[in-house]
Amino acid sequence: MGGVIIYEPEEDSDVNEFPWTVTFEPSGGDDWDSFICGPYERDHAVALAEAVALDDAEGGVLAIVKPMLPALSAEDVSATIDELREAALEDEEEAEETVNGTPVDFDDDDLEEEEAEFAEPPSPEEIREGMARTYRRLLDLDADAE
Repeated sequence: MGGVIIYEPEEDSDVNEFPWTVTFEPSGGDDWDSFICGPYERDHAVALAEAVALDDAEGGVLAIVKPMLPALSAEDVSATIDELREAALEDEEEAEETVNGTPVDFDDDDLEEEEAEFAEPPSPEEIREGMARTYRRLLDLDADAE
């Protein structure tokens, strides 16, 4: 069965303004090379991912929606990796905690299926406009025009 995994940042997070990508990869018994599409605005990425993965008749597509981090140097990338490693260690420590003396164990059965957020995927024109806004933000072209 196909599905969509969406990174959900806090509403006020700066990450929401970053460009977003969708990685399409095989799910289940399919065997094909994964690929990344984007950059998109977040809503466009989510809508596109849902339109493809949830409407796939064969159920063999997994779409992963994530932000692109604007790293401008190797040091930026290394700092991000260090932060993510620390967060992963904290998550591991929390997962090892117990409830009433019983270790907490995450079970895939606890995952809930959700309905698609968007009824229709964005049109190619809407995606182009969103990409243009994303590139302008990335390159800060609007600031140069002032």
